[in-house]
Amino acid sequence: MSLEWALGVLILLLLVALVSFQLGRLSQPTGPAGRPRQKPSHPSVFVDMDDKPPMEIDFEAGIRANQRRKNPSRDEASG
Repeated sequence: MSLEWALGVLILLLLVALVSFQLGRLSQPTGPAGRPRQKPSHPSVFVDMDDKPPMEIDFEAGIRANQRRKNPSRDEASG
């Protein structure tokens, strides 16, 4: 009895797997005339990156400008 039950479950699992496989194949789009899709004919896009190092950044000048804005000098305050 248990051997027949196990065999029945195995056959049922095989049928379910076969049906799901067939449904998966049918749901995939195919190209014209049933041919599989080919790779696109256009090439990949490459971006040319600039390999030059960035210009030097004068951090001190930025700090001085920021401090001047917070604490304007006498000449800047009167003008």
